[in-house]
Amino acid sequence: MKAPEVSHEIFGGIFDYDGGGMYPGLELLSLVFGANSKGILPLEEEIEFIKQSQHFARRLVWDYERLKQESDYKNTFVEEHTGEVVRNLLSCLQVPIPNISKAPSWERAHFFPYCQALIHWDARKRGAKYNIERRYYRGGGALAHKVLRLDKDHERLQEIRKGLENLYKTNDYSALQKLAGVMREQGLESPPLKDTKEVQSQLRDSETDDILREGVRNITSHTELSCATRIKALLNWTAFWLVIVQTKRSASYLGKEALPIIVDCGSTPGQLRRASTRRHNEIRAMIGNAVDKCTKNYEKDKLSRKKWHKIQGFLTVNCATIGLLNAFKGKRHFTLGIGLLETLVLAATYRNNEISFDRFSNDLLYKKWNLVVGRPSAELAGLLIMFDASIFEDNEEQLSNQMKAAGLITDYSDATRMVSTKGLT
Repeated sequence: MKAPEVSHEIFGGIFDYDGGGMYPGLELLSLVFGANSKGILPLEEEIEFIKQSQHFARRLVWDYERLKQESDYKNTFVEEHTGEVVRNLLSCLQVPIPNISKAPSWERAHFFPYCQALIHWDARKRGAKYNIERRYYRGGGALAHKVLRLDKDHERLQEIRKGLENLYKTNDYSALQKLAGVMREQGLESPPLKDTKEVQSQLRDSETDDILREGVRNITSHTELSCATRIKALLNWTAFWLVIVQTKRSASYLGKEALPIIVDCGSTPGQLRRASTRRHNEIRAMIGNAVDKCTKNYEKDKLSRKKWHKIQGFLTVNCATIGLLNAFKGKRHFTLGIGLLETLVLAATYRNNEISFDRFSNDLLYKKWNLVVGRPSAELAGLLIMFDASIFEDNEEQLSNQMKAAGLITDYSDATRMVSTKGLT
């Protein structure tokens, strides 16, 4: 068995370390706005997509010395210094790349899709040619796209469609959109083609799939916030949902319950942090055990340890990129970074609505998303047998203070704390 086949059997899509982090969200947006149909998220069984590369603009930023010697560069920029100015502007739009310590190649670097013209597909150089093809868009976004468009709740599907359509309406005629449009014309555009990974992606359990759908509906409903805030939340939310998928479906494949994620919201080491570190290792081990079970009958084609680790590492790279883990390497524990907290609040609340902090902490963080923070969720997870309840009470208070400082909680009284996006407007 090959690694993609193993991943498909366990999770319903391709989960690979190189395709983690922000890449699934970028892939999702490329499919949403690249569908060759009359509307967003069409219901046809198989859809054709038109894919843009933006490889000229990406090379301008990350392969400048070679590009400026070529005729395409000289034909695009008439004035001598214009290319350098545009290059410096576009260099500010890079999406964070997981676990990298040196300047990326243009193939690995992608633009944050602040406007629709900046949405682009993977591209790479093959000999003397540039091709639109997968390298970092491995299929996580394709699975998310299929889950969204095949939602059987038609009212929710219509809301998601409307929310996605509204993402870029406010900057359709912006200067950045016009500049990115010119850059896009210098790149590649594919003919309408089926996306094999989207076709092969499998819907499994509606409960897990509905987590993605409900979150996207809520995030896109927040039209009081900037499109950049909503887009960033969509990228984070896609990666977060894939963490839930990987933890739940690896456990299900083994016939077990998914292990709750123990989150340490404190700033100093302690008993809870050690437990969180152990839980990260346990979840990774469970994913590895699921891969071993899947391949045990295929000894001749057994996965190499490198490919085995890349499936397992998909969890870590997603968590670390969005702020659910404290680091990519070394001694790691689960945490909740401010960017992720903003995303979770957007995903938890519909436009202009607010919910109590207790409901956010217990009903959403734990019961829906499998994150243990406070005492009630720790009790439900059976953790109070091993830990003193006060540890989780302090942990939940730390979370409350962090959210309050970020403008995500409003105190109406000593006993009433409400979670909303009011502090982000």
